[in-house]
Amino acid sequence: MTLRIAIIITLQTLALVAMVAMKQWTLSTGTPILLETRPIDPRSLFRGDYVRLNYTIGRLKLKELAGDDDFNKHDPIHVVLEKKEKYWRPISVHLKRPDISAQQVAIKGKVKYVRNSFWNRETRKSEKTKVANVRYGIENYFVPEGEGMALERPRRGEKVDIQVAVDNRGNAGIKGVLVNDKLRYIEKLL
Repeated sequence: MTLRIAIIITLQTLALVAMVAMKQWTLSTGTPILLETRPIDPRSLFRGDYVRLNYTIGRLKLKELAGDDDFNKHDPIHVVLEKKEKYWRPISVHLKRPDISAQQVAIKGKVKYVRNSFWNRETRKSEKTKVANVRYGIENYFVPEGEGMALERPRRGEKVDIQVAVDNRGNAGIKGVLVNDKLRYIEKLL
C-alpha cells in the first residue's frame, strides 16, 4: 500500500513539473509579440487579484481573413499574426497549423462560439458577418494582491498591453504587462 501511494504521489508531482516546464519552455523560446487588450474583472475570492483579458484577436471577422472560414464551437484554430506597426494582427485563420514565414507567428486557440452578426461599436450598427470568438489560454493574468483594480480600470489616458510569447507549436504564455509602453509586470515561473 505504501509503494502504491508513493507511485501516485510521484506521478502527480511529475505531471505538475511537466506543466510548469512546458510553460517555461514557451516563455523562454517563444517569439515575443505585443497584443492589444482591454482588461476586465480583476478579483476572485478564491484566486486573489487577477485580470481577465479580452484581446482584439479574440473576435475574428472571418470574411476579412484568409484561410478557412468554416469553424464551429470548440474547434481548434490557428491564427497567423503579423506585426502591423505596434501590435501583431491576424491575417489568416486555419483549422490545422499552416506554414508561416519568418515574420509571422501562428497562435493556437479554441473557438468559443461563432456568430453570424457583429455589433460595430464605431458605427453603432449590426453587421451581417461571421465572427468567431476565440480563446488562447492567455485570458487570465494574476497580479500582486491589491493591484488588479489598477489594471482593470486604468487612469484616463493609460493603455494596458500584453507581451506574449508564442512557441513554434502555437502555444502562448503571457511574458509581461505593459502600461503606457512601460513594463509593469514580468512573468517568472522559475
